Amino acid sequence: MGLDFLIDWAWKARKELPLSDYCIVLAILAVIAFVNILEGVAFGFAIAIVLFVISYSRLSIIKNDATGRDHASHVDRDLNTRELLNREGERILILYLQGFIFFGTSDKLMTEIRERLEKPANRQPDFLVLDFHHVSQLDTSAVKAFTKLEQMSDRFGFHIVITGIDKTAMDRLRHVIDIDTTGPWQRLSFEQLDEGVAWCEEQILHSLALDKSAISGSLTRLLGTILGDEAVAEELAPYFQQVHMHKGDTLFSQGEPGDSLFLVDTGSVAVVMDIKGTQRILRRDQTGAILGEMAMYTGEPRSASVIIEEEAVLFQLRVSDMNTMQANHPVATGKLHSYIVRVLSERLGRANRELQRYL
Repeated sequence: MGLDFLIDWAWKARKELPLSDYCIVLAILAVIAFVNILEGVAFGFAIAIVLFVISYSRLSIIKNDATGRDHASHVDRDLNTRELLNREGERILILYLQGFIFFGTSDKLMTEIRERLEKPANRQPDFLVLDFHHVSQLDTSAVKAFTKLEQMSDRFGFHIVITGIDKTAMDRLRHVIDIDTTGPWQRLSFEQLDEGVAWCEEQILHSLALDKSAISGSLTRLLGTILGDEAVAEELAPYFQQVHMHKGDTLFSQGEPGDSLFLVDTGSVAVVMDIKGTQRILRRDQTGAILGEMAMYTGEPRSASVIIEEEAVLFQLRVSDMNTMQANHPVATGKLHSYIVRVLSERLGRANRELQRYL
């Protein structure tokens, strides 16, 4: 039996195992021969663990990265605001983390973050978003390395946003990262990446002193802002009907006929799709957003439902009223169609940019 093992592992294995593994087998054999079998087995475990740590440490803990321009939140606003956020997207740096974070990879992560901050490609980010959704585990030994992240936040001046992390790992991080929402550089945690990016976008709009109430409250003002022409807005306004909705109401349901589109004046609505019996929020629409336009143009049933999250005021344009508007004011209606095409193009471009990160 002993000879069979020797032949299999000390001779035949040389053609089957990688050179490094074959050398470990010979080293274990030597320890067993000159010391003892238990010491040989222990040596094999030890050397295998060391090699695993070295090999795993070479892998990048950053699965992918993006900016706020590449990965926008699912909060939909008017097109001008969306384009403004695209231009300011470099202020948000998103790092998608992966794998098992332990002392061998956490230090490397901090080093990579520091290098990105010291040599930014375009501009210094104001928001660093760390997404832990694909992290399998955060080892206790790696937590202390994140103290460097808090120090970098104060040194370089950026907010820390942690998303997709489980409760156990977050409790560990709280010992070294102070979750602070009052200081000049805030540290926050969100369950979903989209929530974290949406918070960053709100802070950017606030820093630019962009007031949503400046365009809401009047259909003429809202249309004039998004179309860029007050005269056109006055021609189109009579064809829209104002709709008041309460929190929890359903504006329209998936599968219903698409006979109208809506402009969001105030409040917040959620576009929800039923996928195998589970409702999934696709996006949230706020002041200036347009919804329901696809089904109205194609004549197909509604592909998703819209639920009111905050008491909302919307303006509805039915197909029959749009046809009348087209006949009476073809030039003004053409500007509305052009705006809707731009909205759809921006959404498609945003989806393409996000898709390119996975190709």
